[in-house]
Amino acid sequence: MIAGGGDVGLLTALSLRKLAPGTTVRVVDDFQREVPQVGKSTYLDIQRVLHGALDIDEIRFVSEVKPVWKASVYFRDWCESPPFQYTFDSADSFTGPQAGDLAGRSQFYYEALAGNADYESRAGELVEQAKSPWYYGRNGDLAKYDKFAYHLTTKRFNPFLRELCRERGVRLVDDEIVAVETTGSHIDAVRGEREGYEADLYVDATGFNRVLRSEQDAAFRTFDFPLDRAFNARIERPLSEVVPATVIESGDHGWFWQIDTYDNRDLGYVYASEFADEAAAREEFREFVADVAPDGVDPSVSADEMDTYEFTSGYHDRAWVDNCIAIGNAEGFVEPLQSTALTANASLGLALGEQLGGNDRVVDDGVRSAYNERVRETWESIYDFVATHYVYASGETPFWRRASSIDVSDRLERIIDLFDERGFDPAVVENPGEDLSDLAVFQPWDFFVVMRKLGASSQVHENGSRRDDGTFRRGAERYYREMREEVEASHLTTEEFYVGVLQGR
Repeated sequence: MIAGGGDVGLLTALSLRKLAPGTTVRVVDDFQREVPQVGKSTYLDIQRVLHGALDIDEIRFVSEVKPVWKASVYFRDWCESPPFQYTFDSADSFTGPQAGDLAGRSQFYYEALAGNADYESRAGELVEQAKSPWYYGRNGDLAKYDKFAYHLTTKRFNPFLRELCRERGVRLVDDEIVAVETTGSHIDAVRGEREGYEADLYVDATGFNRVLRSEQDAAFRTFDFPLDRAFNARIERPLSEVVPATVIESGDHGWFWQIDTYDNRDLGYVYASEFADEAAAREEFREFVADVAPDGVDPSVSADEMDTYEFTSGYHDRAWVDNCIAIGNAEGFVEPLQSTALTANASLGLALGEQLGGNDRVVDDGVRSAYNERVRETWESIYDFVATHYVYASGETPFWRRASSIDVSDRLERIIDLFDERGFDPAVVENPGEDLSDLAVFQPWDFFVVMRKLGASSQVHENGSRRDDGTFRRGAERYYREMREEVEASHLTTEEFYVGVLQGR
């Protein structure tokens, strides 16, 4: 039984039905409650989850959910550093042009690509030109560049998942959970307003309410992020002005996001209440909304139109305790700078299905331990990657001085040292070393790209041991020029795809 019919709960239900055949799955929630109109950002792995493992037809998904394609996290202003993108094909911008020796290529990447829009990857160029991944190939067929994620709205995505669950044999039970019966950490039964529910295995997907998890004994590991509050609001935006990236800007006490969805522009401010009271943060958020509102759109947002959230970054040290697994915000949460929540938890739902299906639905301590280790690796890797953005931040307010001094794990220290020692060495991608073998979600190359774009240096590049004799630069300039021209000539904007292509199907 899954408690909670949000996006993560429904995705977990679909994973269990798909990967653990024969499992009877029911999801209990108050399905009469209005679905919130929340914009959600994802990362690259969401395509593997939805269209690979869960076998969700892409055209149907696009037609019903109407995602906006996301090519990068675009740091438009991060503590006044030059604008830069973290794209989903960042390694491709290094390996794309093949001319020149390896050392010259590495040095060129170090010197030229950091913060230089002339040498963006294909995904980065699509953001620069506000294009979607869809294009017409040489034979006239519609094709898609695949290094993209999605921007979604819950009001479209959640009903789509509900319908898919019904089609695939998941029972959706409309009831509100009011009590949990336990013996120690063992869940005996769950009581709703209408009836009681017993199951062999329970999944808590009730978000920060943690309806089941709060009844169990599981320690919570708190991450050293000072951010603990967020505002969220939406304003109108024409489809012609979609930005195909999650846009980030720093504020005095935190940072702002902009997520363009099919329906609107979703905006937020994540801040630290230790450094700003609610009134001051709210006013700072209003100023940001006014700055990013399209021409002709009313930027005013009342207090009633702002959703307010409180959170603590961290996770429970055991996701699976006895006969209950916590997933989604019920298990943990990392402040959302890299938009990790939905995709990471969808991937963990798949991992749960794989664990159960691969063990013929027999649960033992080994299965629990393996899953708990997978969850731990996921959250710790996300913490390290997000922490990197703060370690190299240069803000001067009290919040930014505190944020830039956050705890750095031994593994992140090793990654920082590795970049200093090896720089952009492709061999690191192939073999980062045993001490980095448990990285999940983000790999050393992802860290290196962000570090360099935030000003990190590497002695192997600075001491002159690697040089480009110009051969690689000439090949690279030709490669990027042709790629920019191809994007401009062949790729469709989001509006052109939805209005000109999808409506014609």
